[in-house]
Amino acid sequence: MGFSAETIEKVRRASDLVEVAGAVVQLKRVGTNFRGLSPFKKEKTPSFYVHPDKQFFKCFSTGSGGDVFRFLMMTEGLDFPAAVRRLAERAGLHIEDEAGVTGGGDGGSGAERERLRQIHASLALHWRDLLAKDSSAEGAREYLKEREIPTEWIMRFGLGYAPAAWTATLDWGKKNGFSEEEMIAAGVALRAQSGRVYDRFRNRLMFPILDEGGRVIAFSGRVLAGAAPEEPKYVNSPETVIFKKGRVLFGFDRARRAMAEAGRAIVCEGQLDVLRAQAAGFLETVAPLGTGFTEEHAKLIGRFAKEIVICLDADVAGDRAAGRLGGILVEGGQGWGGLAKAELGVKVVRLPAGDDPDSLIRKGGPEAFRAKLDAAVDFLDFYVDWQSKQEGDSPAGRRRVVEAVAKLLGMIESAVSRAGLVARAASRLGLGESLVMEEVDKARGNAAKISARSEKLETPGIQMPKVLEVHPVMRELFLLVLGQPAKLPDLERRVDELWLKNLGGEELYLKIRDLYRDDTWTGLADLLPQLSAEEQDFVTGLEAGVWEKSGETDWDRALEGLAGRLESDFLRREAERLSSRLRAMSSGDPDAVEVLRQQGELLKKRARLTQGASKANP
Repeated sequence: MGFSAETIEKVRRASDLVEVAGAVVQLKRVGTNFRGLSPFKKEKTPSFYVHPDKQFFKCFSTGSGGDVFRFLMMTEGLDFPAAVRRLAERAGLHIEDEAGVTGGGDGGSGAERERLRQIHASLALHWRDLLAKDSSAEGAREYLKEREIPTEWIMRFGLGYAPAAWTATLDWGKKNGFSEEEMIAAGVALRAQSGRVYDRFRNRLMFPILDEGGRVIAFSGRVLAGAAPEEPKYVNSPETVIFKKGRVLFGFDRARRAMAEAGRAIVCEGQLDVLRAQAAGFLETVAPLGTGFTEEHAKLIGRFAKEIVICLDADVAGDRAAGRLGGILVEGGQGWGGLAKAELGVKVVRLPAGDDPDSLIRKGGPEAFRAKLDAAVDFLDFYVDWQSKQEGDSPAGRRRVVEAVAKLLGMIESAVSRAGLVARAASRLGLGESLVMEEVDKARGNAAKISARSEKLETPGIQMPKVLEVHPVMRELFLLVLGQPAKLPDLERRVDELWLKNLGGEELYLKIRDLYRDDTWTGLADLLPQLSAEEQDFVTGLEAGVWEKSGETDWDRALEGLAGRLESDFLRREAERLSSRLRAMSSGDPDAVEVLRQQGELLKKRARLTQGASKANP
């Protein structure tokens, strides 16, 4: 299914490529443009550029380039319609394809995705009203009172209550026009082996999970008093076509602006920790949703913050989670730049035994939590201690600790920063710096070998297009066309299309010409959606200056010179074609005389053209 040109243009104008690419690549402004590491290939030196004015990207390490649709297609493996739907969803636009299906993202039809959003939005309001007014929610209200959760923040987070009855939510859905199958697809209902359908969330305090745009896409339910001992503390929605756990952080929609202002993100374990911390003024606090921290989470935070403070429960499980989290952040830093530098950009808060952020703030107020944040230890110190606890003091255990720390430090690109961190790690390990540095160099050598092998392979899910073969003279022609699109009619009058016959780039020129005649484009941003992947790579390369641009500032004079070369080259090719024809003729062929005459005329014409060009350019 497709979309109209008007719809595509509407989505394109609502989608800023800098913001879309910035969700994947950490971009830094360089002059009027933005630069970052390639999302398509591992590299150490940034070669990926985004041009905000003309809304196109160019990756010099792979040659790929294009508009916001192409970027999403390459980075997420989407086809064009799915990319349009994803961007429309991101921009909050309601779009329809030719069959009238509402737009969404990857996975599931647009209509299905829209229906799931309707269910989640309506159910969040229903559960919120039950918590506020219904007598069955008295236990949930009492729990919130005991936990001293401010009413303002209960409303701000949209907390609700899921009734204890097995089909209370299901019955509500049916009354509101949602079928059993739709409720199952939304993850709020389950079907037993017997075929019976029942509610997933029962007698739980409900936390709506929102996407970046503030739309409800899932729920997390906390157990309340009266639940069976085997009941899990939290139950989260399963993954659906609108909810991927590894891509979502609880509280992120409210925290991202605060992250940018504070320059950091505080990562906790539970929803109540996030609510408590944000209510206490630490608005940059977020939490993963039952999956542990993923590299996608790290990239999400990295768009806004330069430092992450890991704040997990003060127990063995919390330490283990912090270790895994820090490893993901450091390893992820190599792919999206900036986070794994110098001090690694990661700190760990050591909470008092038995405390979590929620209990610490309740007992000691915001000042107690702020004091712990201020006393956060650098991740390297925590990592050395944590690995030592895990491996023990045996010779084999100490060797494994040093190897793990060396692998971590080997990821630091700056030799100066690496040397300083090696000194710190050696001191903490009680070893000589030279010994630790030797292990780091060995780790870097192993990583380089792995990287060299991986660079020979294409990034999974990203298919690199073939390079468009374009004749050098045609490249000059495209520079003129793209430089001043409004003058294309002048070029058409001066350049005979016959001269372009069989030249590399002829088809692209004819396509651009036809699009201009149809009033389809006036600039690069309008043109790119009409081109193939290979054509986008070529055109964005011209715009980004991959090839040497003509120093001729007079467009008309440049056209005159180009037209002369095109005509001369055409006459030469035609004369060669006639020569080949003569060689194929048998002696005495009556047509040979005519072919010789035509060849002579072509050569004379080319000679006059060359002589005229010489006089014009003494």
